[in-house]
Amino acid sequence: MIGRNGRIRRAPGFEDRTGRDFERIEESINIARGVLHGLGYQPIETPLIEQTELFLRRSGGLLSSQLFDFIAPDGSDISLRPEMTAPVVRHALETSGGQGPQRFQYAAPIFRYNERPYDAPSSSVPNKRQFIQLGAELVNASQPFADGEIIFAAYSLARRLGVDQVSIRIGHIGFIRELLSRFDLSERARMFLADSVTGLADSDDDDNGSIETEAVRLGLLPSKGQQMIETQASAADLLSRLASGSVRLPESSELTTRSADEIVAGLRRKVEWDARNVDFPDALALIRQIANFKSASVDADQGESSNRRLLETIDGARRLTESYGLESLSSLDNLESVVEAAELNGVDRSDVIVDLGLGASIAYYSGMIFEVSAVVGGQNVVLGRGGRYDGLASALGSEAELPALGFALNLDAVLELRHGGQPEAAKRRYIVVSPTDDRFVADVIKKAVELREAGHNVVSLFDSQVDADEVAQSIGNARVMRVGNTEPIDGVGE
Repeated sequence: MIGRNGRIRRAPGFEDRTGRDFERIEESINIARGVLHGLGYQPIETPLIEQTELFLRRSGGLLSSQLFDFIAPDGSDISLRPEMTAPVVRHALETSGGQGPQRFQYAAPIFRYNERPYDAPSSSVPNKRQFIQLGAELVNASQPFADGEIIFAAYSLARRLGVDQVSIRIGHIGFIRELLSRFDLSERARMFLADSVTGLADSDDDDNGSIETEAVRLGLLPSKGQQMIETQASAADLLSRLASGSVRLPESSELTTRSADEIVAGLRRKVEWDARNVDFPDALALIRQIANFKSASVDADQGESSNRRLLETIDGARRLTESYGLESLSSLDNLESVVEAAELNGVDRSDVIVDLGLGASIAYYSGMIFEVSAVVGGQNVVLGRGGRYDGLASALGSEAELPALGFALNLDAVLELRHGGQPEAAKRRYIVVSPTDDRFVADVIKKAVELREAGHNVVSLFDSQVDADEVAQSIGNARVMRVGNTEPIDGVGE
């Protein structure tokens, strides 16, 4: 980007990181590595650029619309990575065919071209398009205990990074999909309802109306005044008469601007709606109720009652679905096992909320999903997300199903939440060596060499007119040593 004066500026949505900000990032990454190493996760670094197709398969429209994609000199379609899960799964398939289980951890910059990435923090830098993900992937593990481990890893990491009041919100996109599979719906209708779960949670009447309006626009619900049987009968009758030639379609110049083919196609769509989505109203009504099933937060000292509220939420969902004639939903049993496994791994039950209205931000999630938040002023600030994505490996070309799951925290969101905080280990002590006169610059260099050999971090100044105290202030945690025709004078710059 070029400014008014012709000076080249940094690209919109990106920022430079220097000094103390850089050290805070470095320290946070070291903390993450230690936490995840303790759970057996080994570091991985994947290329910054991948084949675009890697991110198009099973990722969904949200992520694909955020790609920084371009054509390489060799003509291949490539993209800056918008997330780390697909590259890690690709690596697992390339190196060992997915035999495992395999545990990977990463600290990596990712790029999303969006006005406001869905998991980017609020920032004074508008349209932030690059941020750092700290995360882990567990490949080839299908047991609920693996889900519990991943949830604990994210929970433990957030706490070790200094986040107060960490909240874990657990949902199950597999439950929503299993539930919808019991209704007579087209795949398009199922996808629409699954994507609408978050919008239906705690929505008011206006929100509900907008979702139904969109369903009508997409042909998933009949328009106002239409009756399903009448529409089906009249459309089928007219199609039959058209086929027999007993009725003639108007020319486009007569009563309508649509062609005969367009009129027939429209009538056919009406008949197909009746045949495929007869259960849509009931499915929408059930999803609207399910979306608002969530356990309430409780105090940690409530003990056993906090565990009971989680299980009662799941039992309530069972009773509701059974009232619709939908029984033996295995995904609800799985969700209960996952919640118990998370607690077994070390997640405080008082920090867990079961939320069946939690939606999947990326389309490849297939089972348990969760959200990591910080509670700030009674509000949840989302720091990261995760979940199970058992079908991703197959979408990337694996001949066999490969169960896998993972999470990623947005480090930028964590650091912004702790704005002004300085990790203890990042406070390196510096000595700023300054000449009292320009004649003593050579002595400054000699003193700096001597101090460095003794193990000190040294900043040398080569101009006596430079304010040494101001330099120390900009560095932070530094003292000043002046060299010249007087005895060295030590000062402190904070």
